[in-house]
Amino acid sequence: MPQKGQGLQLREINPADLEEIASFILRISGSATPLTYAVKRLSWILLENPARELGDPLGWILRDASGAVVGSMGCAPQKFCFNQKTFTMMMANSFYVDDRYRGSGASIFLKYLQLGRRYPLFVSSANATVAELWQKLGGNALGYSDHEVFRILHWPPLLAEGVYRKTSSRRVATFVAALSSPLLHARRQSLPMAQGKLLRIDSPEDAFRICAHHRSDKITSCRDTLYLRWRYCCHDSSDTRLFSYSPNAAENQTFMIGVRLQNRGYKQQIRTLQVLDVWGEPDPKMYLAIADHLCREYSEQIDMLVFRCLDPAQQQPLTNHGFKVRSFAAPIAWYIDKSGLLPANSWYFVPADGDMFL
Repeated sequence: MPQKGQGLQLREINPADLEEIASFILRISGSATPLTYAVKRLSWILLENPARELGDPLGWILRDASGAVVGSMGCAPQKFCFNQKTFTMMMANSFYVDDRYRGSGASIFLKYLQLGRRYPLFVSSANATVAELWQKLGGNALGYSDHEVFRILHWPPLLAEGVYRKTSSRRVATFVAALSSPLLHARRQSLPMAQGKLLRIDSPEDAFRICAHHRSDKITSCRDTLYLRWRYCCHDSSDTRLFSYSPNAAENQTFMIGVRLQNRGYKQQIRTLQVLDVWGEPDPKMYLAIADHLCREYSEQIDMLVFRCLDPAQQQPLTNHGFKVRSFAAPIAWYIDKSGLLPANSWYFVPADGDMFL
């Protein structure tokens, strides 16, 4: 039954609501994403998710007296593993409330918090206000998620971004970037040439065979075939890709790498490759080799390579060879476990665990 207050109605999301919700999110966020793509991605997150079980809500929407959507939050379950134990966490996805009804958004959030009796809860959001809210509720930050480590391959798009942020002028940003392009290209430094092989993985079954060889003494995502197919292969997967990396044939070790192409910047001019997953837990020195292989693989397709959730040991080989660190206003990943459902407090958390937003 809907809950009423100030002419507002709170309802569970059903599949027929997705186009309205996607349209609302695009309007509130100011995103230029085409509606058809947004609906498709939202359907992938909420309807196609293999971790969803009978009785799990898709989330909630808040409608005003006219029936228009003025708030929403999706719920995206995900399976995690600890040693031989498997359990589900519930992720808060795409939480938006119209500014006119900001206070009423608490009704959505309270519904979500009630799921904490059944599941540990987690969220990934770049919004510092969300981080403050989770901290007040007793949340804990996840996986060194307060920064990212990046390498710039092509400077002009990033220079244009910096100029635009200072001047708010597209014309000046474009002019300065074009003027400096030859000089910046000449100053670009190469990474040390890495050994080993980086090969594309074409099926989730092949990826699972690699994943199954690795174990962790930390809580980590369950990389089974269903998850790998859904996460990397089922939806519009032209922007995601899986690779295997073998550092040395003599060691007979192979790791799985997951990446996603994304555009950033004021006019989406920065072509970025974000590393979503590196499994299973290679020696920190290997991150530099992985970075070199990815930079060569995507040399003409990207302007920037980005790692997130790296611990100090993992990021040191990268920063020693020119990678930069960008700090966020607050950690972007949090969890709440007031019911004591988690089997441990140590995590191997990767960006793919929180990269499920419009």
